[in-house]
Amino acid sequence: MSEKRRTERYDFPAMIEYVLEAQINTEVFKGVTINISNNGLSIYAFRPLSEGQRIIIRSALPVHHRAATIRWIKKEDESLYKLGLKFSGGAHKPDERMVRA
Repeated sequence: MSEKRRTERYDFPAMIEYVLEAQINTEVFKGVTINISNNGLSIYAFRPLSEGQRIIIRSALPVHHRAATIRWIKKEDESLYKLGLKFSGGAHKPDERMVRA
């Protein structure tokens, strides 16, 4: 199988927090990163999401990006989903509602 990625991914296990883009409420969700590159990352999420959906990552990452689009989803079990995300729109300037007090 040929590798489609343009940049190398690195293992990066860490807890993260994210919000769904374009949501009126700013409910914060938790996930666990698996790996990361300059172009994207993989995470485990604990709720179902949709391909094409955009999220904003609130946690610190070793890249400048914060906005990401879900490219693929694999359901691992009843409450665990593995996601492939592609960073989108360059670095994201956090909305004031998303910045922690």
